[in-house]
Amino acid sequence: MSKGFALNFKNDNVMTFEQENELYAGQSIKLKFKQEEKQFELEFKVGQDVEWAKKCVAEILDCSRNDFDLIFEEKVMPEFFSLNDIPNLKDQSYIIIKMKI
Repeated sequence: MSKGFALNFKNDNVMTFEQENELYAGQSIKLKFKQEEKQFELEFKVGQDVEWAKKCVAEILDCSRNDFDLIFEEKVMPEFFSLNDIPNLKDQSYIIIKMKI
């Protein structure tokens, strides 16, 4: 009985996640995040989604992505939106981190 497909990761025709992301996710965008007195900047691709941005922010804050919301222009950024879907979001935009209690 077959155990499934044999994966060949050394094949030059197979793109890594990073290569595929670079190719399809679009141009880079730097976003500034602010939580009370703490501020930091992260770079994303416009085709990446808000969920990915929250994951990256959660790593810096050392918490779960479910512990906070990202707020832009006084509205919660839906996780299923890509960054490109958020109206008026551009390079160097400020995003507020609102912790849930």
